[in-house]
Amino acid sequence: MTINENDNYDRTERGIPEREESGTVAAAATKVRDTATDTLNSARTRAADAYETARERTSAAYGSVRDTASSASRRTADGIDANPMAALAGGLALGAIAAAFLPKTSREDKLFGQVGQRISDTARDAARAAKEAGRGKLDEIGINAESAKQRVSELVGSSATAAVDTVRGPR
Repeated sequence: MTINENDNYDRTERGIPEREESGTVAAAATKVRDTATDTLNSARTRAADAYETARERTSAAYGSVRDTASSASRRTADGIDANPMAALAGGLALGAIAAAFLPKTSREDKLFGQVGQRISDTARDAARAAKEAGRGKLDEIGINAESAKQRVSELVGSSATAAVDTVRGPR
């Protein structure tokens, strides 16, 4: 008797014919493969749904932020139209701020000397005053760093919640 014949003999002796055993193993393997395929397909579907929901919510939040920015731009333009002198003063203040940050040249030092220093100091003070006035006006109409942070936080939070809810699936 060869080794293969002994193996077949041992299986037969245990009451399991060789073909029946391999059919049972094949059936179990097929069942495992089908279960894994179903699980993978389900995960893919849920991930695609999560992506789509997050994309939709992000798009809606982006639209809301865009509308708010457009409204702020419109209010700013209306404010400039209503008070052009303030807009002119603001433009001058911005110019003074830019000038304050640019380096002096030796020719400017020779031409202006002490007068240049006084102009520079006055420009810095004007820039500070314009900055504070600008912040106050923006706060007055509801445009400030805190409201921007809040809108971005809401956007990120709603997107994350949508993704998590979709991945978890219905309860």
